[in-house]
Amino acid sequence: MKPSQTAQLAAAHRAYHLMKYRPPILEDSAAIWLLEPPLSVVLRFAPLRWLFWNPLLAKVKPISTFIVVRSRYAEDWLDRSISEGCTQYVVLGAGLDTWSLRHEKVDVRVFELDQTSTQEWKQARIEAYLGYLPSKLILAPIDFERENLTEVLSRNNFDGDSRVFVSWLGTICYLTRDAIEATIASIAEICTPGSRLVFDYFQPKTTMSVEDLQLFEVLDEGGTRRGEPMESRLNSEDVASILVSAGFRVLEDLSAPEINSRYLDQRSDGLDIPGFVRLCCAERQSAG
Repeated sequence: MKPSQTAQLAAAHRAYHLMKYRPPILEDSAAIWLLEPPLSVVLRFAPLRWLFWNPLLAKVKPISTFIVVRSRYAEDWLDRSISEGCTQYVVLGAGLDTWSLRHEKVDVRVFELDQTSTQEWKQARIEAYLGYLPSKLILAPIDFERENLTEVLSRNNFDGDSRVFVSWLGTICYLTRDAIEATIASIAEICTPGSRLVFDYFQPKTTMSVEDLQLFEVLDEGGTRRGEPMESRLNSEDVASILVSAGFRVLEDLSAPEINSRYLDQRSDGLDIPGFVRLCCAERQSAG
């Protein structure tokens, strides 16, 4: 088995961005070699990009940009956390994340959690290309429906007494509200005070413009065809309530205009993101 189509497409968008845009928002140089055919072949050859990739991109260009921006956002907060002494990084639903492959010399242990088939496939791809698995990368299989994070991480030498940075990207929109609350509560269990969590989410349809609603419907239809329908859209008040209940405080919760201001306003290539996306960073508070 291979990673989900959603995970493969996310890596393909990051790879394409590095090929196409200067300066890149995110320099994900590993995404292209982590991919397998047919996506890797389509991206490498201009005629195939024209035939197969460009028509897809034309439908979802703003979300393609957001896929890159959300990874850059997570890595910016990760860099800040590392500079403040954090040495553990947990990637939930890691898919084809490549941070560990691009930062082998950084003294951080990376715990990538995903389903067994994804982890086995990814390890084989890494070893085939590099000839080894980076020593600080732990590919931890997990059954998200039956296992909790504490159990899985404890089997993989996670230090529960040290701060951790957790990224959880491209996932919340596919989960129910109950599943989101349960997952954030389980994340809180592995986070000592000062640990941080970064994630993205989509706002309710009632807040979307006509153009954004059309884009959302394209995404939802594609996800449904892949067996991954959109389940949840939240407003910032919902998110803050869930986080506070789990013991986190919101450090920032950026709207689309705020994300644009930080990452895109100074560009001349017209890159934009959907108006319904948000990016959030939260920090685990001390008990009491």
